Amino acid sequence: MKAPDQIDRQILALLKQDGRMPLKTIAGRVGLARSSVQERIARLEASGVIRRYTIEEDGQAAGRVAAYLWIRTESAICERVAPKLLELPEILACRSIAGELDMVAHVEAEDPQRIAEIRAMVACLEGVTSVETHLVLRDWPKTR
Repeated sequence: MKAPDQIDRQILALLKQDGRMPLKTIAGRVGLARSSVQERIARLEASGVIRRYTIEEDGQAAGRVAAYLWIRTESAICERVAPKLLELPEILACRSIAGELDMVAHVEAEDPQRIAEIRAMVACLEGVTSVETHLVLRDWPKTR
């Protein structure tokens, strides 16, 4: 599959703003026929550029607590730890990073006690050498 072109990137930007935007509206904004936009979106989906359509929920407004777990591991073990972390529904994302830390996990749970339980589970995983918990006090969401 060819890389997304400028029009594909415009379509992606519009869908990021509103994943339910009608094809007719997108077509008008990018200057293509509705059928051409539909074909491009289908191609972006088939190639994996568009993986899914979802909502963006404000966890804090829903009463949940967010935290980041800073994780250090034994050498080259992130590939084995990450899938185990992602089995926990409260872990929203897990990233391997460069620097003093090896991994960062974004967590949302119903209360600080559950965050502590998750932290304890992560600390017990084979290959994990240390875990630091950093609670999110306030969010400044990006507005579109």
